[in-house]
Amino acid sequence: MPINEKYIEDFTENGFMHIICKSISGSKLFKNDDNRLYFLLKYSQYSTGYLNTYAYILLDNHAHFLIKNTSSDELKSYLKSLSKDSLKTHQKRYLANEICYSEAVEFQMKDFFIAYAMAFNKKNNRSGSLFVNPFRRVRIIDEIHLHQLVIYIHANALKHGICKEFKNYKWSSYQTILSEKKTILQREKILDFFGGKDSFVKQHQIQSQYFYTNNYQIE
Repeated sequence: MPINEKYIEDFTENGFMHIICKSISGSKLFKNDDNRLYFLLKYSQYSTGYLNTYAYILLDNHAHFLIKNTSSDELKSYLKSLSKDSLKTHQKRYLANEICYSEAVEFQMKDFFIAYAMAFNKKNNRSGSLFVNPFRRVRIIDEIHLHQLVIYIHANALKHGICKEFKNYKWSSYQTILSEKKTILQREKILDFFGGKDSFVKQHQIQSQYFYTNNYQIE
């Protein structure tokens, strides 16, 4: 069945987006913590220069990311900083203005999913596709949408019955945002958006219960 076009919107410069990657037929994307760590490592590598990450969560058969796209100038500057021999075909084509910004980001994200799937398949003696293609991406329409989505992503472990306290779930950005450890997350921007750590925690406590007790979907 074709995916609704609202789930495959174009990437736009400096725009916030909700990215959802799902496994085929609900199969597991991660069999252990090593898989999850590797997934985040590859994400960090492939998103550099393309995306700024604000929130994420890894679940058994899908993952959510709240990201903000870089600008075209920033992306080209990043690509030009790499050695020419290391550039992939789509990166060379973007620098040559042969593909648009949205295509450049989409190709890079597809490369990320392929890289993870190949490693996962090799490790687990598996073959074939792992992710639903195309992956979903939805544009964030306003600050209310952005605010709710951060909490929705962090509360997703509740929604799927994985844990009783979302704040204790290891594989989301919630704990990292409240910590002081090094991260690629836009920690200060998220906390400023919520009005500081105390407000961030309080608003999550209040609204996460709504997402947990109601069949509510944020895209």
